[in-house]
Amino acid sequence: MTPSIGIQLWTVRDALQEDFKGTLKALAGMGYHGIEFAGNYGGMKPRELAVFLQGIGLQTAGMHTSLDEILNPCSDTYAYARALNGSFLTTSLCGEVEKDWTATVDHMVAAGAAAFAQGFTFTYHNHAEELAEVNGIIALDQVLARPGALVQFEIDTYWIKKGGKDPVSFIRRYSGRVPQVHLKDMDRADGTFTEVGYGLMDLPAIFKAIETSGTRWLIVEQDTCKRPALDSARMSMDTLMKAGIAG
Repeated sequence: MTPSIGIQLWTVRDALQEDFKGTLKALAGMGYHGIEFAGNYGGMKPRELAVFLQGIGLQTAGMHTSLDEILNPCSDTYAYARALNGSFLTTSLCGEVEKDWTATVDHMVAAGAAAFAQGFTFTYHNHAEELAEVNGIIALDQVLARPGALVQFEIDTYWIKKGGKDPVSFIRRYSGRVPQVHLKDMDRADGTFTEVGYGLMDLPAIFKAIETSGTRWLIVEQDTCKRPALDSARMSMDTLMKAGIAG
């Protein structure tokens, strides 16, 4: 299965503030198939935004939002997700993991059920905190022990690596439950974020793993950029095109 290529809009958040429509047009021109939202809809109503995205050829790769938004069936997140034909609603609770992992799992399970009831899939986005062991078991793995939990995963390659684990092994471990993968690279020199293909990630192994993982969206994200964010987005896409993953 060949995934579509998306980009998390947090990568270009400053550019969006300056020129929302122009930034999205630039991303479409680079070859990105879709975008993952992070709360900024450019001041447009759901239907208006849907028409605009259709006009420039961008799909909705996902919507990263808060737990409260997912638990509330009347939230703006659901209104936009329906209009934009988005399948995936995502949140991260890394700030809660260290406080009370058991309660965090309960919240994840509740979010999964809430999204499912509205016709969507809930995906959990990991950071490094979820790679810690709780009672001898990696915290994230404990979700698998909850029967019937409607929780899928948006595996983040950078944070898996930052947590001291192997992104490839996690993609394989959660095969069938990773509809989205956040593709991030790590700078060899200082361990910070860098463009895809410019760091230490084993990209060929990651690409090989997602061939059988059921991943629908490979989503570029760079939390911070050392150059203009649109230049970074273009560099990451160029890497994917050269690798034959995008095009």
